[in-house]
Order: sequence, then structure tokens, then C-alpha cells
Amino acid sequence: MTYRKVLLFWLPLALSWLLMTFEGLWIQGVIGRKPDAETQLAAFGLMFSLSVLIETPVIMLLATSNALSRDRQSFRTLWRFMMAVNIVVRAIAVLMAFTPLLDFYLGALLNVPGHIIEATRPGMKIMTLWGAFIGYRRFHQGIIIRAGNTRYVAAGTVIRALVSGSVALGLGAITAIAGAVVGAIALIFSMAAETLYTYIVSRPDVKRLLSTPLGAGKRALTQRDAMRFHLPLAATSVITILVSPVIERGLASMPDAAQSLAAWPVIFTIMLITRSGGMAFQEVVISLDESEERHRVLRNFTIRLGLALSLIMTFFAFTPAIRIYLSAILQVPPQLHELALLGAQAGILLPLLTTLQSYLRALLMLSHKTAAIYQAIVIGFVLTAATVWGGIALGMHGILAASIGLTIGMSVELGYLYLSYRRGHAALRLHWQSVVAPSLGN
Repeated sequence: MTYRKVLLFWLPLALSWLLMTFEGLWIQGVIGRKPDAETQLAAFGLMFSLSVLIETPVIMLLATSNALSRDRQSFRTLWRFMMAVNIVVRAIAVLMAFTPLLDFYLGALLNVPGHIIEATRPGMKIMTLWGAFIGYRRFHQGIIIRAGNTRYVAAGTVIRALVSGSVALGLGAITAIAGAVVGAIALIFSMAAETLYTYIVSRPDVKRLLSTPLGAGKRALTQRDAMRFHLPLAATSVITILVSPVIERGLASMPDAAQSLAAWPVIFTIMLITRSGGMAFQEVVISLDESEERHRVLRNFTIRLGLALSLIMTFFAFTPAIRIYLSAILQVPPQLHELALLGAQAGILLPLLTTLQSYLRALLMLSHKTAAIYQAIVIGFVLTAATVWGGIALGMHGILAASIGLTIGMSVELGYLYLSYRRGHAALRLHWQSVVAPSLGN
């Protein structure tokens, strides 16, 4: 194991995450050039964050299939589990799009202005299959990554980016469709294309799993085992995504609610771009951390990667690059520029914190200590919410309170993850032994 090997394994996954974040960027660019850009940017941001919230139970299917798919029996068990979760996610999306639940969530809970809710509704109807597509794709991506074929993940995201960009630019140029609806159509078409590609390229790896019998003396994976492993991860995803509506609820209470709600998706996309490499690192650790020597290499790589990503964020936020990005690339309305600048500058530590979190979460997954991940995110969520709402109550601007709240919440969550990892370090050693033992037997 060398730093170069880790880098080559990580790069396609990082590219995949980066392209996913750029998807929102160029859709925002199209929306920013259409009439009523402020309202439509706010509607697209709400539609996207709500759709992500609905599909959170399936996000960690990638980690679950990566960690647990080892043979024919485990694959079939996990496939049935994935389909059940997808059905639930699809039902929730339909209820949210076609019933008064949307008005209750955005209006009663988040206090979003009525004209923005109405601009959000058509996109939600288009997005009802989005979560199910993601669940199917993530499950098969976990199998692909476990087999070491990370380049296919990156290629799938390239296809997704090309489709979303083409659809968004085409509809934006030749139709009068509302900006948020253009974004929804682009997202659903691109996700369908990537899901189909992932299904096709995963066939050889799936075939290999189906030809691998359960090892002698090994216990069969059950639905209960899959649920016990996955549920804490799914809960972690749900609570992570719930941070967005918590922030949106705070921004909606600001005197400049419409401008703050329009600026936040732009800021959040900037944060995602610089955090994407750190988010991708979790799967690297799950796949490669198989010995004490590899563990040391991955730990050192994690620290260097996190610092590099935060330095990139710092350069972007404190130089004219961010103003060029906002005006020349996105053409964001001028009244939103200062808010975007404020949020980006306050969030420069987030890429480092994200990378360290991915590393520690992966180690806890390998130790089958997923409950600790859930506990950490609950603590981080409470602190983030308290900081955002408390800061606004004390007169701080909502955008600044949001960035500071995310930083404080993630820092405390990271501390809890580290303590949990140290307490369960012996379990990770058992994982290394279980990896080495079969190879010695062969």
C-alpha cells in the first residue's frame, strides 16, 4: 500500500462526487438566466433538499453493499432489502408531491413564503422516482467499488453530468418552462441514465458474487443483520439531511427571507464542491483498510487530503475567484453576492472536517459499530440547530449562523466519532484478522 495507490483508488470516486455537485451548479446557472430567478432558485433549492431528504434511507446502501456483499447468499439478501427500502422511499415521494404534505412541510414547518411553495410543487411531482433510482444505483455501485472498479463509478457520473447539462441547457434555451421545473427534469433524466449504466457495468461483478457460495462455517446474512447494519447509517443520513430544513427554517424567519433562501443553495453548492473529495474517501477506507500498515497510510493520506481541500476553499472564498464564479459563471442576481461571500468565508473548515469524518465513519463501519455514527450525528445536529437558531435570535445574519453552525456541529461530531473509534479499536483488529485469515487458507 502506497500513497499513490490510495490516490489512484480515490480519484475516480472524488471525480464522481465532484461532478454530482457540479450538476447543481450548472442547473443553478440556467435558472439564474431565466425570468423570476430569485423565486426559482429558492424553489429549486427547496425541491432538491426535500428530494434528498426523502431518499436518505437509500444513500448508505452503497456502504452497506460494499461492506456486506461477499457471496451469493449475502447478495440476494441485500438485493431484497434494497428493493424494500426503494418501495418505501417511492411511496413517501408520491405522498409529498401529490398531497397537502408539501404545504404542511414547507408552509407550517419551514414557514416558506406561499409563492415559493407553489413554484416548488411541479418539480416535486417530476422527482417522485428519483430516490428509487438512487437506491438501485448506490447498491450496485457498492459492489463495483468493492471489486476495485472505481473508474466505472466516475464514468457513470460523467454520463449523468452530460445528460443533466444537456437537458437543462436545452430546455432553458428553447422553452419558457419555469427554472425549478427545468432543474427537476434535468435531474430525473440524468439519474435514470446513470442508473441504467451502473446496472450494465455491474453485471460481471454481480455474476461473480452469484457464483460464490457461502463459505464453510460462515453464518448466512439475514434481513435482520442487514437492517441492524443499515438502519443506523440510514438514520445518520436522515439527520444529516435534516440540517438543511433546519437552516432553511431559520433563513425563512429573516427579514430578507426570499434573498436568504435563494442564496443558500448557491453557498451550499460551493461547500459541496470543496467537500466532495472528503465525502468520497469513506468508500476508499472501507475497501482498503485491511491491515495495520494500510491503516497508517490511509490515516496520513486523510490528514493531508483534508488540509488540501480546506486550503482550496480558503483560496476560493477570500480571492476574486468567488465573485467571478457568482457573476460570470452563475450570473447570480447581484443582491445575493454578499450573502454568498459571507457564507463561503465562514465555512472554510468544512472540507477538512468532512474528510476526517469520512475516515472515522468508515473505520466504525468496518468494526460494525454503526450505532456510534448515528449517535455522533444526533449530537452534531442538535448543536448545529442550536447555533443557527440561537445566532439568528441574537441578531446574527442567518447565512453566517448557518455556516458557523455547520462548523461547530461537525467539529463536535468528529470528536465523538474519534472517542468511539478509540473505544472500539480492538474490533477493527478483528476485522483485519478476518480479512487476512481467508487469504492464508487459500
